[in-house]
Amino acid sequence: MKTLLYQNTDDAQRPYTVRTLLCLILTILVCCLFTAAGQGTGFFYASHYTKVLVLTCIFCVYGGVLIFLKLSRRLNENVIVYMMILLGVLLRCSYVLLSGLYDRQHDAGAYTGMGTDFVNPGHIGYIEYLYKFHKLPDLNPYELFAYYHPPFHHIVSCLWLQLNIWLGVAEDLAFENLQILTLLYSCLCMAVTWRILKVLEISGSGLYVGLAFMVFHPATIVMAGSVNNDMLTILFMCLIILESLKWLRNKNIAGLVRLALCIGFGMITKLNSAVLAIPLGILFLMHFISVIRSGKKPLILKWIKNYSIFALIVAPIGLSWIVRNLILFGEKPGVPVPGVTSPMYTDTYSLWSRLGIPAFSDWNFAFPFHPISAKACHNTWVIMFHTSLFAEEYPTDLPHILLVLCQITFVLAVVLGILTAILLIAVLLDRKTRREDAIFLLTGYIIMLISFGVFVIIYPYTCSSDFRYVAICLVYIAIALGLGNKYCLSPSFHWGNDRLATAKGVSMHIINSGILALLGFITTIYVFWERW
Repeated sequence: MKTLLYQNTDDAQRPYTVRTLLCLILTILVCCLFTAAGQGTGFFYASHYTKVLVLTCIFCVYGGVLIFLKLSRRLNENVIVYMMILLGVLLRCSYVLLSGLYDRQHDAGAYTGMGTDFVNPGHIGYIEYLYKFHKLPDLNPYELFAYYHPPFHHIVSCLWLQLNIWLGVAEDLAFENLQILTLLYSCLCMAVTWRILKVLEISGSGLYVGLAFMVFHPATIVMAGSVNNDMLTILFMCLIILESLKWLRNKNIAGLVRLALCIGFGMITKLNSAVLAIPLGILFLMHFISVIRSGKKPLILKWIKNYSIFALIVAPIGLSWIVRNLILFGEKPGVPVPGVTSPMYTDTYSLWSRLGIPAFSDWNFAFPFHPISAKACHNTWVIMFHTSLFAEEYPTDLPHILLVLCQITFVLAVVLGILTAILLIAVLLDRKTRREDAIFLLTGYIIMLISFGVFVIIYPYTCSSDFRYVAICLVYIAIALGLGNKYCLSPSFHWGNDRLATAKGVSMHIINSGILALLGFITTIYVFWERW
């Protein structure tokens, strides 16, 4: 009877959830378009303080709406989720409006416009090449920096650039508006993370804390203003996780097709999207073995056909860039490197000092920013934590009070990073977690970290340790927080004689408080940093 009641409740809530999702997508699109328009008005050329004043007024209006909803008792789960993601959208739009095309970018390069026939390096140059010459580069992609990347993000950016020009937008502003696409991808990641948590049947405090971690963590906010392919890659990886969890519950051909498209287009955006195909392949194999053991020939033939359809979709899309480079240029997948003379080169240091447990002095808690130079810092995990909070900023004029807050926030981030990694393993190994979910999520998380370590070994430079390469781990930690609250702080939780349950509850409250404090501190730092 209880199970039936929950099923009926879920069925009753489904229309409201779909409505909320549609409202979110529409809101995200409208906000992104308003941001694009804002960049084309006098607002973009106003002083920093004028921009901050206008944006502060917008957030005050948001606060007023939130108070009204609270007082009128309209804050049910879907409304809270909508308002939370809306706040994340406003933060990302504000960041893009306060940041220029060349601010805090990775491998951005430059453009010279339609008036020249120059071929420029970097992601902006790559997009400009497509825009100017209307074809994929006919040069060896490993001979010009950033051109080795698969082209899907750059093709979409080129089309967006051409749409801007067609609408009469000046060329400089059209290139500035390249940030609008990554803004859109970053905003959509929040909505997809919400859907992932709901597929895992997480609600209440677990949903809010897990989603808040993704919404307010600075990594995807900063990446919302990027012009490279990282943010679209993370969006595809989020979709792969979502569609995989949905397929594990339905095991239908429609889900397989969606998965194939997500993986294929993820790979043609950035090849490391294929990492998540490994845990999925394990589950495919487990499922197919169970089908074979059933001994039902029609069922076996059905799934041979289904998996063949999956392969026929994902392989041509995902492997097309690799095959093209092999045929035309004889180039295998790889990354061009700066060379041994680069100050970022780390191969002269021992493997343990690069990938082992950092010494206390490596953390540089007194000034927790990434110095780029390998002499100053070459431990992967330290660099990963530095860049997760502060990107590759190395400020020299930070006010003392903000520096102290950065120090506190960094220590908190390191402690919570370790605790939430342990929490993720604990909740996925818990008997309450579906076996297939546990295998997929835990294997994916471990393989992601292993591939990160291998990448750092193969390409021994400090830039290889940047958090953006494993930013998808934010989703895994959001899942850990959601499931941790679901298992340890369920409605039936009581402080009592069960010491183990009490210890779990206390631990979860501590982690929740730490996460909320971390998000509050880092948001305060970015608001008052005066770097935007």
